[in-house]
Amino acid sequence: MRKLTMRLLAATWGLLMATGFLLTGCGKEDAAGGGIVAGMICLWVFFVAIWIFLLVVWIIMLIDVVKRPNDQFPGGGENTKTIWLVVVILTGGIGAIVYYFVVKKKMPLEK
Repeated sequence: MRKLTMRLLAATWGLLMATGFLLTGCGKEDAAGGGIVAGMICLWVFFVAIWIFLLVVWIIMLIDVVKRPNDQFPGGGENTKTIWLVVVILTGGIGAIVYYFVVKKKMPLEK
């Protein structure tokens, strides 16, 4: 499951970036509308791609928090699951990335 998740994230990221570059003409020296406009469009596409990437990571980590039993969290106390759920919901993509490295990567979900 972990390898599949990482492959899906990498494929999504690559598809978004490639689509953005193709649609905006990034990388072409003779971009329509001049270099400044093309550069601004490239930046916009880049930030939208980052936002979509963080949204996908946030949803995947939110599902992991909900499915994971209390005893499978590091330092598994009574409220650990609730605390992580609040952290991931309130902090969005950044909290999801922190959750990935602190919980999911260290303690893969046992089935």
